[in-house]
Formats: sequence, structure tokens, C-alpha cells
Amino acid sequence: MRRPLALFLVPSLLLAFIGSACGGNEKDGQDTPTAPVSEPVTDKEYLKVICTGTKGFSDALVSQTTAEGIAGSITGFIASLKQTTPPADLQQFHQDLIKYLEDSVSDPTSLVTKKRPQPPEKVRERLAATEAEVPECTKAHYFVTE
Repeated sequence: MRRPLALFLVPSLLLAFIGSACGGNEKDGQDTPTAPVSEPVTDKEYLKVICTGTKGFSDALVSQTTAEGIAGSITGFIASLKQTTPPADLQQFHQDLIKYLEDSVSDPTSLVTKKRPQPPEKVRERLAATEAEVPECTKAHYFVTE
């Protein structure tokens, strides 16, 4: 008797799991994808993502011979950011940074001269003071403005 029940429950649970993982929010009759909900990362964890992405772009400028190669470092940086939930006071900056990078994919070297977004001054100062504590930020000081 247990076997038929298991044969029914396992596929049902699998379908429910797949449906919830791929599902969306029903809003105004449209199915919109849901973003994974996760806890915000710490400043150090967020800086690691920022500095790793910045270093990847810098390395691509030196090593890649095509715009597509450089753009690949930007799309990788965007993907890392989208998988990260920033600290609460960095939400707007996070969205601005993603948009800034997305707008640059078609002309990747524009990031060299285009003014990058910054968080509010107090938050930027806090992050700049923390950069020295993050190994990935030893050469990529994103928040220091001196």
C-alpha cells in the first residue's frame, strides 16, 4: 500500500517544486518571473562582488582583443550583482549600478570614461573604509574618491 502512495506523491512533489521554482507572480493577469529572495549580504560580501567585477573588467581591458570579450566581463559582473541582495541602504545604488553596466554592454570601453554611480556619501565613506579589509579590493578601490 505504501508503494502506490509513494509513486503518486513523489511526482506530485517534484511538479510542485519545479512549478514554484519556475513560477511567477500573478499580477494584472500577467505571469511575471519572481526573483529569488535572499538575505542581504554584509558590506564585506558586497564589496567582494563589486571589487571582483571591477577587477574582471580591468583585466579584460588588458587581455581581451575585442569589444565582445570586454563586454563578457561586464555581463559576468551584472550576473554576479543580480545574484546578490545588497545591504538595505545600498538598494538604489545596486539598481543604478546594474543599469549603468547594462547600458555599457554595447560599448564596453565607455565604462573607462563614463561617470559611475555612487551610493549616498555616508554609505560610500563606510564602504571605502571597509575596502581595505576585503582581499578582492586590494587594487580595485571602487568607493575611494581621493
